[in-house]
Amino acid sequence: MKVPDKLASSVRARWPDRADTWLTSIGPELDELTRQHSATPQRVLPARYAFVVSATSPHGPLIFRASPDPAALDQATVAEALGHLDVGPKIHLTTSTDTGSWTVMEQVIPGTPLADANPATLDIEALARPLRAMAGQPAPSADLPLITDWLRDRLTNDNLTELPVGEQIAPKAERVHALELLDDLAADMRPGLCHGDASPWNILAGPNNHWKLIDPRGMQGEPEYDAAVVAYKLERILHTSHAGAMVAAASGIRFARVVPWMHIARAARI
Repeated sequence: MKVPDKLASSVRARWPDRADTWLTSIGPELDELTRQHSATPQRVLPARYAFVVSATSPHGPLIFRASPDPAALDQATVAEALGHLDVGPKIHLTTSTDTGSWTVMEQVIPGTPLADANPATLDIEALARPLRAMAGQPAPSADLPLITDWLRDRLTNDNLTELPVGEQIAPKAERVHALELLDDLAADMRPGLCHGDASPWNILAGPNNHWKLIDPRGMQGEPEYDAAVVAYKLERILHTSHAGAMVAAASGIRFARVVPWMHIARAARI
């Protein structure tokens, strides 16, 4: 299985000190892990900063995911918590190496991302079920970084480069206002289970209209933030300004907090 050239370039640009060693180790490590799980690799799936391979096995379809991200173990910690709630794929193994980490998990089938779903048939109640299940759940580790700190870094960075395709950094005034909202929310936030990156590409359709969350950011926060990101993205998918109210109502999450989180997500160019 060859590492895509685009992935190799992205990893070298972001983690130049560990990229080449990581890229060299991927092949032998994948061979060993697939042997341990009696799995047969099928194809490399698109991913920006991770090497993701689908595979067949006697226990069902699997995903093997390698990442050089130093935060990958935090991400796996959140992924395991989501899997236990059945709102994310079940994690079979997480292991660290000298240059990164591997996660072996069940493959979500059919796995259609929300970004590719048919807006006309989208069931908001079904889409909101993971958020409802996450509400009130504790953070899987008190050592996880806070989503508020990560957002504050984005909002105060005048030279932000990690931006969605076609987006530009928000005007200074918009970011200052978002920082004020962030301070208000952080003041009484009780850190708990939070996906942290509920973009349309990280929400996959499972069987029986059961949506699952993949690739969490590896932070603690609150599900109102996740609901806000989902709603913010749904505004474009559904061409509606009422997505926040729709998602909040369907998930039972506080709309009064979803609204400011949406402003923050927009200003931070999530």
